[in-house]
Amino acid sequence: MSALLLSRIDAGLLFAPFLERLQALLDEALAQERAYWVIEGYRSYARSDELFAQGRSKPGPIVTNARAGQSAHNFGIAADLVLDGYMDRAGLQPDYRPASYDLLGELCPKHGLVWGGSWKFKDRPHVQMRDFVTGLELEPLRSALARGGLEAVWTHLYQHWQLPIPLKET
Repeated sequence: MSALLLSRIDAGLLFAPFLERLQALLDEALAQERAYWVIEGYRSYARSDELFAQGRSKPGPIVTNARAGQSAHNFGIAADLVLDGYMDRAGLQPDYRPASYDLLGELCPKHGLVWGGSWKFKDRPHVQMRDFVTGLELEPLRSALARGGLEAVWTHLYQHWQLPIPLKET
């Protein structure tokens, strides 16, 4: 079922170990009758700049304090989740009530993830891998991305967490 909850994003742009943890979190939430839909995963620098402008130089509410290169989304190690607030209506009707995300605060540590609801600037729908939260921590990933794209970022992450690098299919 977690595959359906990931159907709104390109899961291939997520770091594989993060995707595995995210799917396990989604499955555990489903077992507790909470279907969190993944509405954003990997985010390009252009998309980050677009979201940062919202509520500042463009209409809409402020939704992020992260510019391009300042978000774990830019490296495929973060996702934003929402509950469908009105299952009886067509389409996804996001439920952004803070209490709707308390379960993520319980589940994230169990799956080795960080929950944005625990931050000073509350981002309750946000989950991500640990160790790369602050701008300073993200610097090696920005450098790797500039050198060799997402593949270089992911190689760095495999090495950082001392995980075996999967063999490439030929």
